[in-house]
Amino acid sequence: MRSKKAIFYTIAAIALTAVIFVTYGAYTAYRLTDRMEVIETRIETVNFFIKDVEKDLNKGIYITAFRTLLSFDQFISTNGTYISNVNEKFKESFLNGTINQQPLSLMKDSTFTDWANRISAEAGKIDINFNFTVNDVRLNHTDPWTVEAGVNITLDIKDKRNTSSWRRNRYLTTKVSIIGFEDPLYVVNSNGRVTSTINPTNITKFVVSGKVDNLIYHMNNSYYIAHNDAPSFLMRLEGNLGNSTNGIESLANLEKFQQQGLALKDRSVVDYIYFGTKTTTNFRINATPEWFKIDGTLPAPGPPKGEHLDAYQVRNITI
Repeated sequence: MRSKKAIFYTIAAIALTAVIFVTYGAYTAYRLTDRMEVIETRIETVNFFIKDVEKDLNKGIYITAFRTLLSFDQFISTNGTYISNVNEKFKESFLNGTINQQPLSLMKDSTFTDWANRISAEAGKIDINFNFTVNDVRLNHTDPWTVEAGVNITLDIKDKRNTSSWRRNRYLTTKVSIIGFEDPLYVVNSNGRVTSTINPTNITKFVVSGKVDNLIYHMNNSYYIAHNDAPSFLMRLEGNLGNSTNGIESLANLEKFQQQGLALKDRSVVDYIYFGTKTTTNFRINATPEWFKIDGTLPAPGPPKGEHLDAYQVRNITI
């Protein structure tokens, strides 16, 4: 009888132990599964954050670059001077909101650093550490009417719960149209009395059957053309009158200069030549004001030579 009881208790003990092991195993598996789901959720959160960060940073680069270029226009208008080393000053204004260590009103709370810090603050609300290091900032032309702002940045993103981390270098770029910005050459050379807003012309035929109506309309509206002998917008910010494959130019309406009491020069009305010191041979153009001259080389009549006489289609109507 006792042996039967002993066997019963042994079996019961084994069964109980099995139940405990099964229960514990199930509980452990449940906890492990639960933890894995939490980790997966956190990793997905960080991944979504990373994708949003790059979009937000690109947006921030565009807005900051645009405001920086506007600040350059404002600086030139206020001080009557060009900006030396545009790339260096762009980086300073872009990151710090200053130029020559002097604050720019348009950049208050609007620098790229401010933008990235706001992203970092938002990241903290979802338990993510967001740190960044700006390695370089560059500004270049991609075509005559567009500049590209590029930021070389190191991103360091970590989940505060140590479930994941992400670190990489990125070169982020955005394009900003220069259309609508003021031309620094006019502001500086007229002491701020005459301004010209950059807008590309829609005119393709400046002279039609010997008539210059379209050419005069182009000049009166301060329209611009792309031209390889002219300085680019970034060069104009520096007062550099050299040539560029991204060059742009307008025809200076000297009547506006007369109206502002500014003495006129006997030079080609192509803006960078008029404002510069380059020696050129200039030609009067039929049916235009007496001061309207375009530069080129002798003899004036003849086949196209790629000069301004050809760019404005006036080679065969010189006086």
